[in-house]
Amino acid sequence: MKVSGVIGLSVIAAVSLSTMAMADEAAKPPKAPKQDMFKQADANADGKLSLDEFKTMFKGPDADKKFVTADADKDGFVTPAELKVARQAANAERQAARQAANAERKAAKQAANTAKCAVVPAVAVPAVPVAPAK
Repeated sequence: MKVSGVIGLSVIAAVSLSTMAMADEAAKPPKAPKQDMFKQADANADGKLSLDEFKTMFKGPDADKKFVTADADKDGFVTPAELKVARQAANAERQAARQAANAERKAAKQAANTAKCAVVPAVAVPAVPVAPAK
């Protein structure tokens, strides 16, 4: 009887946690599609972003660097096409970094496992003379 009570409490706790998680997700405003974000940032509706407009989309200390990187034709503006290419390049760079980190972790784990399983070399034991039985 006690086991089923514990299981019942576990189920109730799990349901409560998942309900709370769903409520948290429902409370978050939906993310705007990237095109809508671009249009919102494009204050003068000229179809391209100046540095000031760009900074409304990308807040933080590296916004200037991101702008320079995204402005492929170096005309002082970022178009939707330039922004798309910059995002794709940034995503590819992050994915490559993740793959390299995963490969490093895997190699380190394999090396650690190999070290654990290393065979200890045999040690020569000198022969002890045995007296013949009488």
